[in-house]
Amino acid sequence: MRSFRDSDGDDVLLIMFILVAAIFGALAGICAVFVVFYVATQVVQRVRRAVLGLDEDGVSERMRRQLLSDDDSRQSYELGRAFERQYPYGSVNTQLTADQQTQIRERGVDAWEFVVSLDVNAMLQSRTEVLFMGGENCVQTNLPLPKNNSVYYFEMKIVEKPADVSMWIGLATKPYPAWRMTGWNRYSAGYCTNTGRVHQNSPFQGTHIGEQLLVGDILGVGYQPRSGIVWFTRNGRRYKEIVSGMLYDLFPTVSADGPCSFSANFGQRGFVFIEANVKRWGLGPIEGALQPPPIYGADQNTILLEVAATPSDDDADTDEPADTVIQIDTAAIVRPG
Repeated sequence: MRSFRDSDGDDVLLIMFILVAAIFGALAGICAVFVVFYVATQVVQRVRRAVLGLDEDGVSERMRRQLLSDDDSRQSYELGRAFERQYPYGSVNTQLTADQQTQIRERGVDAWEFVVSLDVNAMLQSRTEVLFMGGENCVQTNLPLPKNNSVYYFEMKIVEKPADVSMWIGLATKPYPAWRMTGWNRYSAGYCTNTGRVHQNSPFQGTHIGEQLLVGDILGVGYQPRSGIVWFTRNGRRYKEIVSGMLYDLFPTVSADGPCSFSANFGQRGFVFIEANVKRWGLGPIEGALQPPPIYGADQNTILLEVAATPSDDDADTDEPADTVIQIDTAAIVRPG
């Protein structure tokens, strides 16, 4: 005959089993609701696109014809979409390699510089200064943003820009179409200097967040790699609006539709946005671990001078003084050309 203690123990186990089953059932129900909601959303979007004739950007054919008013813009749009299909994200490995990480440790923030390819009508004036010569062009840095810290930040100063020329400043994956504006293609976000609108993944749907930028203005771009959030500043003032979902290997990217020039600050000098200076949000340390070469020409305490001042055994056997100057007949030297 079972005791009361055994009966109580069985009741406790039964209650615990019921509670665990109820919890797992509730979790399974919540997951099922989310799955049904996601599937229903996708179905509704596809039906809506089919009924209204919307493309992958959510734009109808009629609206697309209005926004792409000329043949050049339509061709640029179609070529940009073809580029996306040819180079989907992940088709090219853009993560920081071991050699690139070593380069960052040795050179610090100086490891970042812009690269001007042959199909871009631009000139690299210095490592961080670019002059666009005309037409629609896009340049990116050689290295992506790291992902070790919680925030990374950089600034772009507009050096020269006519009033009818627009620049798009932001972030994009690589490879990116060399003729497309930043934010117009997938996996990119860019601030338009002439409209104050931010475009993400589409040339049609932009969000107005700020003002027009003129010569001398400085646009800052902040990136939080753990959450994929991108935000912008203008002359040291941060905008409240953000761009989300940018969980990619992102490169600082600048585009323009005409002649202009800009200068980038990745942290090699002080930022206009004070908080970025205080919290050290630059792309890397100001100084790397690579030591500069020794300075030659000092009068004392240098190994090379000490060795040169010590006469060798061969010199001691000759009568020639140690400080003899050897004369070179420069006329006998054959110069190239």
